[in-house]
Amino acid sequence: MTSEKSDDVLSTAESVRGADTDEHPATASFYTYILVFCVAIGGFLFGYDTGVISGALQPLQDNFHMSTINKELVVGGTTFGAIFGGFFTGLPLVMISAVVFIAGALLLALAKSFGVLLLGRLVVGIGVGMASMIVPVYISEVSPRYIRGRLTTLNTLVVTFGQVIAYVINIAFSNVDNGWRYMFGLAGIPALLQLIGMPFLPESPRRLVIVGQSERARASLRKIYGDSISDEFLDKEVAAICEEVELTRSASYKDFFIRENCWPLVITCILQAAQQFSGFNTAMYYAATILKMAGFRSHQDSTTVAIIVSATNMVFTAVAVCLIDRVGRRRMLVVTILIMAAGLIALGATFAAQQGFIPEQAVCEAYSSHCARCVNDENCGWSISQNICMPLKALGGDLYESKTGCPPKSNDAAITGVLLFFLIVYVAGYALGLGYAPWVIQSEVFPIALRGKGNGVATAVNWICNLVVSITYLSMINTMTAAGTFWFYAGLSLIFWVLIFFFVPETSRRSLEDMRAIFQKKK
Repeated sequence: MTSEKSDDVLSTAESVRGADTDEHPATASFYTYILVFCVAIGGFLFGYDTGVISGALQPLQDNFHMSTINKELVVGGTTFGAIFGGFFTGLPLVMISAVVFIAGALLLALAKSFGVLLLGRLVVGIGVGMASMIVPVYISEVSPRYIRGRLTTLNTLVVTFGQVIAYVINIAFSNVDNGWRYMFGLAGIPALLQLIGMPFLPESPRRLVIVGQSERARASLRKIYGDSISDEFLDKEVAAICEEVELTRSASYKDFFIRENCWPLVITCILQAAQQFSGFNTAMYYAATILKMAGFRSHQDSTTVAIIVSATNMVFTAVAVCLIDRVGRRRMLVVTILIMAAGLIALGATFAAQQGFIPEQAVCEAYSSHCARCVNDENCGWSISQNICMPLKALGGDLYESKTGCPPKSNDAAITGVLLFFLIVYVAGYALGLGYAPWVIQSEVFPIALRGKGNGVATAVNWICNLVVSITYLSMINTMTAAGTFWFYAGLSLIFWVLIFFFVPETSRRSLEDMRAIFQKKK
């Protein structure tokens, strides 16, 4: 595809799409409310299945006696399944993804062995991957133009709301016998509601145009916009879709070797890798585990306090949505990554003060007098009589039992408070920048012809990096210590900050033509 041909078709598509931009119904239709409902459920399920594992991990350990690697596999199983789920596209698969969610929820709720548990996580992951790829595309294709941006934003916010609700459910069932089964099983209810609601939504007009059914596409647009829209407006919408479809068909992955197409792909992959290698999903997946290390020893306490993590993420994501157009995407990233890195460095320093730099030991006695590190080893506990670390099996009634598992120190409350504060700083910094901006930038930098392919590659990078982080975190804690692990993520964040500072342009209030000119100048 030549640059001249791309420019000509792009200009035609944009000019047609830009026509009659002010024509839209004065009030929302019944269809619009159904659309909002189904979008909300899709985002909610994505967020719920991301957050529920945090509170379920400790009860799962009690039931299945998992090794560190097995725990990482259970956490990473959903991400691994999501990588493959992301390959599927098409409207019928929106409903199929809901069926997959339900099947995964049932497998998890009824699991009697580690193998079935892992299979359930993989199945749920396929549903997550399908939803993460299909639902946003479907929204962009069937939403009335005047609410499309708001629905995309709604999807982002509802993901974080789903994470908060997952933590609430975790708290509610933390002291219930086999409560983890309810935590996982309840995900099937919203999936069932989505399955019921989706048949009321129309087929994508773009999909109908692709298969040569323009009249059905026109009828679908009429259902989307309502009866108040003129026939002329519908004709122009169908013409614009036809132009965009032809433009997309003319593109191939080889076009990414052209400079102005290569740079957007490089930049979006850097941003998606930065989002995951900042280590944020360790805070989501392992929040209760991190807080247990911080001194909240009981499952109830660590799970309850962990909701602060997801609530902070939700609140500051909403703040980011409000600020990102006013402040600018690049500026938000440059400032907030530094805040996030500072939070990680401070977290590492506080864990170093509390636990030292002692990796996992082969025998409990090797922890010596470091009680805080001793009690984080699930095989060890603190001896009352000997005041040293010993195997739990050998302690019996000599086990020191308290909220922290250790004899009290005057600075315990201060250290725990500082840890919690800097965890909040870290999460807030992420939510304001890397949590939201990469997806916004990704939607703005690709030419129309390559947008689908570019988004697919960048999203795949996100899931792969997510998998790497989720299946290595506990092993890193054991080998590098908690302090070393957080400092490692801080170092990676600063490296990505340099890349973003020098390579990522500001995309706010710039057209596709402006972005193309910027990328053509890059060497």
